[in-house]
Amino acid sequence: MKPVLFVYFFFAWLTFTRAEDVQGLVLPIKQVSVSSPVLQEVIEHVLVEEGDAVKADQVILELRREKEELEVQQAQQVVEQRRFTAEGAQKLFNEKIGSKEVALERQTELKLAQIQLRQAEVRLKEKTIRAPLAGIVVKKYKEAGEAVDRVEKLMDIVNIDQVYVQFYLDPKLMAAMRQDTEIGVRFPVIGPERFTGTVAFIDPRIDAGSGLFRVKLLMENQDHKIKAGMRGTADFAKLSAAR
Repeated sequence: MKPVLFVYFFFAWLTFTRAEDVQGLVLPIKQVSVSSPVLQEVIEHVLVEEGDAVKADQVILELRREKEELEVQQAQQVVEQRRFTAEGAQKLFNEKIGSKEVALERQTELKLAQIQLRQAEVRLKEKTIRAPLAGIVVKKYKEAGEAVDRVEKLMDIVNIDQVYVQFYLDPKLMAAMRQDTEIGVRFPVIGPERFTGTVAFIDPRIDAGSGLFRVKLLMENQDHKIKAGMRGTADFAKLSAAR
């Protein structure tokens, strides 16, 4: 075949593919990298492994915390002492024995102690790392005994209970594209089974480099049959015919 004819047929095929059968990439509905919220601490326990399913707010890792536990205990004792003196000063003021200024000063000391207790509790809470979403642990970066610094990655979690399949389409289809339109998708690695996705996102921009626009289909995936990173083929023939 002559080069000119080859180029012609290639672009003809590419146009047809963009308009109808288009290959897209599966993306997880949610993904997050869990990082340390504190400066320079040692990991005490890693409670999950790669491949484990986790629930939102589940404890997944614990940092060394003895110092913070002692700080909380100390702050609790200070609050109790400040409460006792504040109540005593208020009682004396009510009985016309003590001054209002002293009673107010003791109340202020109590409030400051309560604030310091809350700060200590926050520092302690930061030493327990929880899963920010339900999903599967796909990457673990640290083990117990290792040091970690603030914003340093601890593990990656993804949720594929639902997935997006992202496509880049010919702008000629933009006018016919509608939210919630159902589109059939097949995944070669799964087989001939046809899945249904709904249009969840239509990018209002056209990419300057490729001349295409981006669309994301949302698909239910409770059985996790569809994996992030898979390639899927969608049939946009109905949209093409509707133009």
